[in-house]
Amino acid sequence: MAASHQEIVELLRQVTGEDDDWAAGVTPSTRVDTDLFIDSLEIVELGARMRDVYGVDLPSYIGGLDLQQLIDLTVADLAELTAA
Repeated sequence: MAASHQEIVELLRQVTGEDDDWAAGVTPSTRVDTDLFIDSLEIVELGARMRDVYGVDLPSYIGGLDLQQLIDLTVADLAELTAA
């Protein structure tokens, strides 16, 4: 089952503890690192939730990215990962 943009935003909101106003500003092109400033512990938690809900291995995916790809990782990229 592929995740929608909004489902990924909700997972991000849960792991960051942010509110609905914050979530409303997150678009598919929002970059996880440079726009949202998600830290490593939040990535671990996001990975666990994505694994539980969608069966994807976010840590392995991120581990295969080069630095620029990691910097450019978007919410849409996370949603697309769930479709793979």
